Amino acid sequence: MINAFFNRLTPAIGLLFFLTSCGKTNLQDYYFPLKSLQGNPQVYEYQLITPDTAITIYWYYQTIVQGDSINFVGTCYDGAFQVMQISREEQVTNGMKLRDLSFYGTNSDGKSVKMAATIEGGAIFPFEVTDDKSVFVNVFSYADPRDATHITTHTRNRRFVKKTDYIFKEKTLDAAQLSMKEEQSERDLKQGGLTHVYDVEEIYARNLGLVYSKRTLEAGRFLETKLVDTFTMAALEERFRQHLNK
Repeated sequence: MINAFFNRLTPAIGLLFFLTSCGKTNLQDYYFPLKSLQGNPQVYEYQLITPDTAITIYWYYQTIVQGDSINFVGTCYDGAFQVMQISREEQVTNGMKLRDLSFYGTNSDGKSVKMAATIEGGAIFPFEVTDDKSVFVNVFSYADPRDATHITTHTRNRRFVKKTDYIFKEKTLDAAQLSMKEEQSERDLKQGGLTHVYDVEEIYARNLGLVYSKRTLEAGRFLETKLVDTFTMAALEERFRQHLNK
């Protein structure tokens, strides 16, 4: 009787395992191509679009391996080729974790200063998700270079939504759509604070990385970010020389 019971149970166990396995989605190939960026760093040209304007920014991405540590480093330049931001993520077992983040601005004397962020939650991108819609939390804060009593904190809760397609340079790419709820808190130690909450849609293309995002602000305002092109740092330097010669 016991053997007959297990004979009936075995197919059910196999079906349960199959359903559990199917509930997992691997997303590692949809993040930036860390391996190829180790030997071939690339500049990603993005266009930032609002209802009123469009501007260009550049992200220079490279992978740096130090011992057993795989680090993904991004440097952001504005349209005038000034550094705006530098980030360093580390590849861990289940995804990417933010380790360092710095912003660049001007202080009250007009001098350029570096603002190192305090990272409280570093989960940037998951390599595997399940159907329970797990939340991956990224939290960081930094002080205003003109007033150290003014602190800005970003809390980002990221979830996987679905697999999708995305057209880039007239090619249809396999992609993954994620959603993010972002809370931006402005806290002034002298005057109180203010909080804004944004809904963000992101699309990552296989073997390419972030190709699109849309941040919905209050009163129907939005900020779209679209990948326009990728090229080498030498090409960006040539654009900088042309900019200086204008």
